[in-house]
Amino acid sequence: MLYNDGVPKADVVIDSTAPADVRKAAAEIAAYGLKTTGGGMRIRTSDESSKLEGSIRLRVEAPAGGEIQHLDGYAIHSSEREVTITGGSARGVLYGAYDFIERVLGVRWFMPAALGEDVLPQKSIPFPRINVVWNPAFRNVSGLIWAGGPGSADWELRVRAKVGPTVSFGHNWSNILSPTPANRTQYPLAFAEVEGRRGASSQLCSEDPDVVRLSVEAARRTFSRTPDTPVFSLSPNDGFGFCEDDRCRRIDALYGVTDGSLTDRFVHYANNVISEVRQTHPGKLLGMLAYVQHTAPPKKAVPLPEYATLVTHMPWEFCHVHALDDPQCPANSRFTGYLKGWTALTRHTAIYEYYGHFFMFTPWPIVRNIRRDIPFLHSLGLESFTSETQQNWANQGINFYVAARLIADPKTDVDALLAEYYTRFYGVAAAPMRRYWERFETAMADSASVGDGGYAWISMFRRPLLEASAADLTEAERLARGDSREIVRQRIAFARLGFDYTEAVIEMFEAHYRGDGIATRDWSLKAVERLRKTEGSAPQAFFVSIAVDQTKYLSTLLQSTVPPWVQLRP
Repeated sequence: MLYNDGVPKADVVIDSTAPADVRKAAAEIAAYGLKTTGGGMRIRTSDESSKLEGSIRLRVEAPAGGEIQHLDGYAIHSSEREVTITGGSARGVLYGAYDFIERVLGVRWFMPAALGEDVLPQKSIPFPRINVVWNPAFRNVSGLIWAGGPGSADWELRVRAKVGPTVSFGHNWSNILSPTPANRTQYPLAFAEVEGRRGASSQLCSEDPDVVRLSVEAARRTFSRTPDTPVFSLSPNDGFGFCEDDRCRRIDALYGVTDGSLTDRFVHYANNVISEVRQTHPGKLLGMLAYVQHTAPPKKAVPLPEYATLVTHMPWEFCHVHALDDPQCPANSRFTGYLKGWTALTRHTAIYEYYGHFFMFTPWPIVRNIRRDIPFLHSLGLESFTSETQQNWANQGINFYVAARLIADPKTDVDALLAEYYTRFYGVAAAPMRRYWERFETAMADSASVGDGGYAWISMFRRPLLEASAADLTEAERLARGDSREIVRQRIAFARLGFDYTEAVIEMFEAHYRGDGIATRDWSLKAVERLRKTEGSAPQAFFVSIAVDQTKYLSTLLQSTVPPWVQLRP
């Protein structure tokens, strides 16, 4: 036995010089054993004796072509009285410990913080028979706790949603050369010329020699100061306003570009920077987002081997109503063509997704797509996975949990995963809560009739959906009153926070449709008030500061006679 009537029958064994993450792994095994059985397991070093025959040994063994092939990978093997958790690094050991806690103790982390933790009390646990090897499906994973929130860092580790060093490289030209008056004076030709006006935009001219030189210097400075940094971003600033001067037009013509695409021009610029940086920092990557006018692969320019790209699945241009591999969706068919084109050009191709929305803080019901998309993306051989997953747990948390489990293992049985999620997370209220969340999924799927891509799906937020989902939630609250676990009532109350905001947004839309500007304004004020009431929640119900600003922006759009989703842009 591992535990017999609450009494531990094994120790956790670590080296006396074990690094911090290995010590944390040991502490987590002991802590969750105590939460599960009431018995406190001893942590000892390998040179200390024990009266117990059983042991759980934790050790680091750097990958060397064996079963562990990644620093964050691990292996768990058991013999008659010993379990060995071996990690490719200290964090690999920690990940192995969390896998052990899930498999053997039955613990789940559906969300961050105490609200998301689910422990099944049991006094006796047999000694496990286990042989598991895990290597990450993607070499790098980041972004599922984008912008953080209470308990998020622990959750990210417990579900193994952080893999390798972060390779997400965002908009960076302002850091290479900020658009200050002094810089505009010192480098008069470095800033973009737009409609004949130099410096009207904060974007740079990628053909300006100073821009190339300053980019090289910035990359070298970063790599020298932080040698573990794998990639430096060369990505333009967010938005538009790209250069139209003769120098840039010549580069477009050089590569035969006539459709306004900027990818060849930016690959040309990146190659110039790479050619210099590789002389002092060989092997380092230079990254460029595939974004807006430079999402498509280049027509003729060939990226150097150190070129890395994040292909951005922009919600305003591409589609989240359909799965990526849905042949009936023109927007996503175009996007997957871009992905395949990039993977043919550079092995450092990654996806940049949006599993938590930056504009809509209602339910973002895309589980049915996530379950298809992640295995599909893995099949393409993408190197890295990044999602700008803003922490809107009250309305979008189920996306984050399903995504994390699939990123860790694209072969996950999602039907079984969801069945366990609803049963354990919502207890006796599982059935109405499942109806509640899947009602939004169905409504979004049905919104496909209004068009592929963009924000047309917002049209689903009407009063019939509001009334039906309200009935589901009310039934769940009634049933939860009979559940012996207070945590179930707290979880449904958390979902109520999300619903209350969604109700206000739907009422804003309804007021817009009937041309009632006063009601639109009043409901927008209620929506903001409901957001602010969630501040300090754990997990973070909403990314409140952004949600408030965007809700006010949405209210402004709703004063127009044009459907608001037509106007939404980054």
